[in-house]
Amino acid sequence: MAIRLPSHLHRARSGILHFRIAIPPDLREHFSTHEIYRSLHTASVHEAAMAAQTLSIDLKRVFTALRQQSMSDQKNAPQAPLTVFSNLPNVRERIRQAGIVVRLREQEIALGQAEDRLAELEEQRVRDRAQHERELALVSQAARAAPAAHNSAGAGRREPEKRSPLFSELIEDYKRDRLAANKWTPKTQDENLAVYKLCIGIIGDLPISEIGEDQALTYVEALKKLPPNMNKIPAYRGKTISEIIALNAAPMATRTINKSLERVSSLFKFAIFKPKYDLRYNPFSGRSLDESDVQQREPFTVEEQVLLFGAAEHAGRQYKTAYNYWLPLMGLLTGARLNELCQLHLSDFNVIGGIDCINIQDAEDGQRVKNKSARRLVPVHDKLIEVGLIRYVERLRAQGHDRLFPNLELTEDGYGKMPSRWFGRFKKRCGIMEKHTKVFHSFRHTFISSLPNNDVPETAIAPIVGHEGMLVTSQVYWNVRAPVKRKPIVDRFQPHPDVWRLIPIFEDVEIMDTLG
Repeated sequence: MAIRLPSHLHRARSGILHFRIAIPPDLREHFSTHEIYRSLHTASVHEAAMAAQTLSIDLKRVFTALRQQSMSDQKNAPQAPLTVFSNLPNVRERIRQAGIVVRLREQEIALGQAEDRLAELEEQRVRDRAQHERELALVSQAARAAPAAHNSAGAGRREPEKRSPLFSELIEDYKRDRLAANKWTPKTQDENLAVYKLCIGIIGDLPISEIGEDQALTYVEALKKLPPNMNKIPAYRGKTISEIIALNAAPMATRTINKSLERVSSLFKFAIFKPKYDLRYNPFSGRSLDESDVQQREPFTVEEQVLLFGAAEHAGRQYKTAYNYWLPLMGLLTGARLNELCQLHLSDFNVIGGIDCINIQDAEDGQRVKNKSARRLVPVHDKLIEVGLIRYVERLRAQGHDRLFPNLELTEDGYGKMPSRWFGRFKKRCGIMEKHTKVFHSFRHTFISSLPNNDVPETAIAPIVGHEGMLVTSQVYWNVRAPVKRKPIVDRFQPHPDVWRLIPIFEDVEIMDTLG
């Protein structure tokens, strides 16, 4: 969320604060620019605010003097414009070059005062930095005293102190790295940058060398008090972190907090391997909160499956779109994630070794997988073949289509946005009201949780559902992706008879939108 700076201050990407003031419209004929923008050479809001206040007062005096002159002496108004550049120490020289020293004497004096004030602040800043560097040098000298005694060549030699990059610089470097490696989608980029912006808002845009345990704890403590979706709720806009916390709104979920911590931790993990940051440890590592009380997604019970597959659509054999019919069935009988199913191309359906398979991958435009383990070959369940999935695929191929669900549009969330919203409404209509524990992903949990009960080891389940294998030997064994060995495991899951008798074959149903 945005952190409000004092008037006339703007923070550049580098973290350095700049003075900014707009030229009033009625005075722009006297200037070569519409605003004055100058670096204040500091990242400290306190220092910059003092300088900005002084410059603002002095420049407003100039604006007043210009207006007074314009009103009292229209005939003698200067023909050459007053050229004001972002580099204020050159203003008086520019005035002299414009040949209007006499007419604009008051303005020159006022600008000279602004320059002198800024020079005083700059000198004070230099003195403060020099004092700080002397103190650091004394500490560094004491730390090097013992080894220096054994190195006469280095005696008396002082290494210059390196400037530690700002937090914002690390964010820019990490973003550039992720985008160059195609690791971030636009949505991932927005989510990460929002987390980093909030972190800066909580602990400040500090040099990396100054971010440690205290700052990490401050961040965690603030997250536990902040509400979710702060950027989307108007009531929070324009408020500081402290003001939002003071509202005592319901805090964000533990899972959300842990995702934020994970993103910041990944940022600092990246910095550890970059000499530029001279970072020796990750202060955000291992700070995830206990999720033992977090509501986990649960499998659908047989009773809930009866409610879903006994809905009016199945009873009436009439569906608005094809995905209304196919997605619940495919979710139940493949264990695949919603977006993995929604993004399938017809080319992802192959016959390998005489077995119909679904190739879940990210080879086509718009396709994405959660991680490298999610790329996998899943044999088509006998029940899906029975109700007509392969026949439906062949029909679409004959019609010249490329994708399993041609009418689904690609969004920043993939192809699953519309089906996800539809299923949320559908399950409520079926009487399943749990918001977080019973979702489309529950089909995946139903499939996965049933297999161990049928004596299937986890190492055999993992490559079918896209989990990392538990044993190195299983990874080597399953990397051959032999459908003939996976097919019996997929078919080991069998829907309950009370559920399966409710489901019609595809040829017996009517699809209102034939491309949906």
